[in-house]
Amino acid sequence: MKRYGEFLTAQEDLMFVEAVRKYIDKEVMPVRSALDEDYSVFEKVNRGLVELGIQRRGFAERYGGLGIRSAVTVCAITEEISRGDAGLSLHSLLTPWSLAAAMGARNEFLMDKFIPMFATDTPRVGCMAITEPAGGCNVEDGAERARTIRTRARRDGDEWVIKGEKMWPSAAGVADLYCVVCTTEEDNDEDSLALIYVPKDTPGLSFGKPEPKMGMRVTDVNAAIYFDDVRVPIQYRAGGPGVDWQLFRGNIAWGRLTSAPMSLGCAQAVLEEVIEYTATRSYGGKPVRNHSLQGAMIADMAIGIESARAYYMSVAKMFDNRKAYGGVNEDYLLGKASAAKVYACDVTETVCAKAMELMGSYGYSTQAPIEKYLRDSKIIQLWLGGAQLGRLDAAQSLYPYNPIPKS
Repeated sequence: MKRYGEFLTAQEDLMFVEAVRKYIDKEVMPVRSALDEDYSVFEKVNRGLVELGIQRRGFAERYGGLGIRSAVTVCAITEEISRGDAGLSLHSLLTPWSLAAAMGARNEFLMDKFIPMFATDTPRVGCMAITEPAGGCNVEDGAERARTIRTRARRDGDEWVIKGEKMWPSAAGVADLYCVVCTTEEDNDEDSLALIYVPKDTPGLSFGKPEPKMGMRVTDVNAAIYFDDVRVPIQYRAGGPGVDWQLFRGNIAWGRLTSAPMSLGCAQAVLEEVIEYTATRSYGGKPVRNHSLQGAMIADMAIGIESARAYYMSVAKMFDNRKAYGGVNEDYLLGKASAAKVYACDVTETVCAKAMELMGSYGYSTQAPIEKYLRDSKIIQLWLGGAQLGRLDAAQSLYPYNPIPKS
């Protein structure tokens, strides 16, 4: 596929991405507007993706997975699904993201226990429970060193007892498994951060009402999660003191990297709509897109998309070469992933705005998908710390953070 140029070269991966693309064109594009309001439509198209292998793609073959671990391939798949619907793309990423800590820690107990339930053709989903009511995105700010986290896990014999609250996690209330970001000490720091798995239906686990939202209204369920002395075995912790902090930083890096193609998939779809629309509307005796003014606007949209894609793909290539670029939990790659997300989201906003200018009232109307892509893509810019924290992490990957010493 020319879109991914020299970055995606493995023939097997190319074939899988092409299969995803064809599925999106055939099954998702015709029902995009319905995905805003009808859960049964979401269930149908999501099941088709699961049967295609999306749910199994990130797990080892010994569990029944496809063993696709390349960041380049994951990003290409993400953009192709997002071109149809960003919330559908997010849903497909939640399961490997929530199980990344167990796999990153090489925790055989947790992998053997939980991966088989997801490495099937039965639709399931995991949840990464991060954000909290008081601190919001502060949890994702590495400079805070986990000090703002208020969800606690105390040791009681052979169990962890979790108490606290999370806000806005994707798939809250519908997930089969929750990876909970919490701490084990009152006066906590990064060494006390813990990633603990909580299966659904665990006593003490409850949920608030789904949040009413501007975008991703059906495809992504966000709600409060309450932990009222939730008890799980001590073996359900991903790593241990210090280890879980590094795993969590890696999760943030992966989340930001894959946010870039998720956002850009929306921009690509919008560009395709604009090119088609401006071919069917004319003034001055020729199609709109053949006039220099509108042609220049379309060119700017394409240039932004292609440059953002080249950037996120170059970062994905770095993710696939840890020997040269270090771990995904380290400042360098976290900064690069943050920058890729920031840039792709900025480009997507610009593309959607230009599309509305080119399409006029029709672009603003719900009859066209432009406004839906704008609504769906906005939350991508806001999550995982938002655009400004992303910029801060991008900057701090270039030079160390040194607080002014006390006099």
